[in-house]
Amino acid sequence: MSSINLIDLINNSQLYSCDLLDLQYLSSKFKKIKKKLSLKKKITIKISSDYTTSFLAEMLPIFLSNRKIDANILESEFGSLRYYIRDLNNKFWYSKGDVLILFPSSRKLSFFPKNFDNAKIIKANAKKEANIWLRAWNSTKKNIIQTTFDPLPFSNFGNADGVKFGGLLHYVRLVNSILIEKCPTNVDLIDIENLVFKNQNLKWNDNKVYNLTKQPFSMNLVPILSNIISNIISGLYGMSKKVVVLDLDNTIWGGVIGDDGIKKIKLGDETSEGEAFSNFQKYLKALSQKGIILCVCSKNDQKLAMEVFLKHKDMYLKKKDISVFVANFNDKASNIKKIGKTLNLGLDSFVFIDDSNVECELIKKIIPEIMVINLSNYDPSDFVDIVESTAPFYFKKITKEDIHRTESYKNIAILNTKVKETSNIEKFLKDLRPQISINKVNNESSERSSQLIGKTNQFKFNSKIYSPKQLLTNEILSSSVTFKDKFHNYGIIGVFVLNISKNKSIIIENWVLSCRVFSRRIENYILDYIIKKTKDLRFNNIKFKFEITKKNVYLQNFIESIGLKLKKSGNYSINIKKIKNNKKNYMAAFN
Repeated sequence: MSSINLIDLINNSQLYSCDLLDLQYLSSKFKKIKKKLSLKKKITIKISSDYTTSFLAEMLPIFLSNRKIDANILESEFGSLRYYIRDLNNKFWYSKGDVLILFPSSRKLSFFPKNFDNAKIIKANAKKEANIWLRAWNSTKKNIIQTTFDPLPFSNFGNADGVKFGGLLHYVRLVNSILIEKCPTNVDLIDIENLVFKNQNLKWNDNKVYNLTKQPFSMNLVPILSNIISNIISGLYGMSKKVVVLDLDNTIWGGVIGDDGIKKIKLGDETSEGEAFSNFQKYLKALSQKGIILCVCSKNDQKLAMEVFLKHKDMYLKKKDISVFVANFNDKASNIKKIGKTLNLGLDSFVFIDDSNVECELIKKIIPEIMVINLSNYDPSDFVDIVESTAPFYFKKITKEDIHRTESYKNIAILNTKVKETSNIEKFLKDLRPQISINKVNNESSERSSQLIGKTNQFKFNSKIYSPKQLLTNEILSSSVTFKDKFHNYGIIGVFVLNISKNKSIIIENWVLSCRVFSRRIENYILDYIIKKTKDLRFNNIKFKFEITKKNVYLQNFIESIGLKLKKSGNYSINIKKIKNNKKNYMAAFN
């Protein structure tokens, strides 16, 4: 296999489903071809486990590179986790490492039910078991990814093992439920029981592999687990997907609307195929309700395509669920680029879903940064599973901003149109009646603030991220920015994290602003706020670390507009008297 073919394999959105031997060969050649890849984020990952993770540690880097992450993997020795979890002073918890990945084994649980233990004793033991892990989680601010305890290959009560006190599976579930309930914000759990259920054709409890290698699961599960982990890490660093661009014919309904007409397309529970398309629409609608932006890009007559959304009784997706609707006979690559400009989002945050090999290959070639999911070889009843298995999205916690995101992006399109029509931008901005509120990050806003720091790319000083837990510490001054105008309440659209240096300067540790509110002069208002805070402390300088990227051009232009010349990534300092922040912002403060 040539290096070009290996790179094509790495960039395959369905890498997890590739032949295991090909993936192992790719892992063996990865170091040689890594320099040819366009990787955007470099991180260090530390792994500790109750079992062998060497095969996973070899394969994980190629799955992370599939998501444009360059990972340095530091693997602890075999069986180290059972000792680390009881020694919180061990350097594993506090030394170099951006993400900790923990693989506990149910075989190593300490307080399994004994004969004649009653429910009260079993519950107390499960709580004691869970507390060992909760103490470790709460002892560090690092991001942790951990698998839940896995179903054991043996039982106390056979088929009733999961539903009776004293059953081993019941005990494992009890411990897991406590961990899920008490899980702090810096921890992401991987549901192993669900993974086993969804991949029943592959063996989690492969006793032969365990006896040979001390790895409990079959080799065929390594790519799937690697894909899940890489998805979580990409989400932590704001690199998960935000937008789904949908084809229509044979993608969200069966048939071709231009040929079959609205009455003959396959949709609804009257046929098995129609029901499959309806289920896919239900899934897509649920995504939109969790903050994923849905767009349409179809080679169709606009009126005919829209008619289905407006008039077909079995359409679960409605016109209001679609942020940008494009139906014409232009090439889809050009149309998708226009959608990106309309939404003001980078195309690397897009997923393109189509049933045409030609269209999918076109997008891969013209816009390689887009994740392409080709449905051509699948039955519509499998569409949901294909998208889910690809794992493009990351959901830590659904915020109110997520719920209203579709409406928010529709308003952006309206505003963009009005901006083009106006001849007096100052009057236009004032007439929007903008209102802003800056508040200390609290328990209510910490999830959204952390999410925004992770997801934002176009207005972001540097790549430093903060968990909700970190934003609530007294070591930093973290503030959230809420914004609304006469059209919409946008919720929390900005976060800035400040610190005070010993040489009497304010340090901007990081500052992010959602692209949904660009060109509204919110950054000018926030800068005035930071300048005032600097003056109140009787300081003269503002310092910050800035990373120049291809994506944060808007921010670069803003910084240069206030009088600071950016030459390269690095540390900067500016005297507040030299800052030129003269644009009027028309903001009114609200509580």
